[in-house]
Amino acid sequence: MRSFPNTSLARLGVRSSYYHAQVKDSWLAGLLVLLGVVAGVCLWVLTIAVGRANISGDGWSLSGNGVLVVPFGIGPALVAGGWAAIILRMRAHPRWLLLGIGSALIGLALAAASLLSLVIFGPQGSDAGSAASLFFGFLLYGWLLGSAIVAALISAPDPDRGDPPFWSIAALALLPISLIAGCEAGTGVLPR
Repeated sequence: MRSFPNTSLARLGVRSSYYHAQVKDSWLAGLLVLLGVVAGVCLWVLTIAVGRANISGDGWSLSGNGVLVVPFGIGPALVAGGWAAIILRMRAHPRWLLLGIGSALIGLALAAASLLSLVIFGPQGSDAGSAASLFFGFLLYGWLLGSAIVAALISAPDPDRGDPPFWSIAALALLPISLIAGCEAGTGVLPR
């Protein structure tokens, strides 16, 4: 890696690629906070819209408490995808974004399976439907942690670092916080 020629950074011993990686990491953390807030507002608007649409079937409903499947299903799926992408980017995996999106899609599939199990079993099989819904719900929250573990175990270049990846760690913490803050900010956009 080359240093900046004849600059104050070069005199301090800062290598250009390391400096640019730090700038890009802080930019990514800021972008993820912004995306988290926007996604949180959209999640809140979607939750209210689904609750007001009175979507229901024989033995199930997406109004009242049933609408909570939206934030508690889609929210963890988005966080799982974000965490996987952040970890894979931190480890310099070339397909970090694609794998992060794939992780989010797995979470969304588990949330959809949780809801669909109630619809498929219907009122005659309400016990089996509830059990399957809980099972897929637990799998979704397990995937929230599992996606981060898989991202840490996937083969990646893992470049040497001089310092801890502060901005990546900050992004991991700020993503769910900004998503929740966006949901709270959504109450100002579309009150219950």
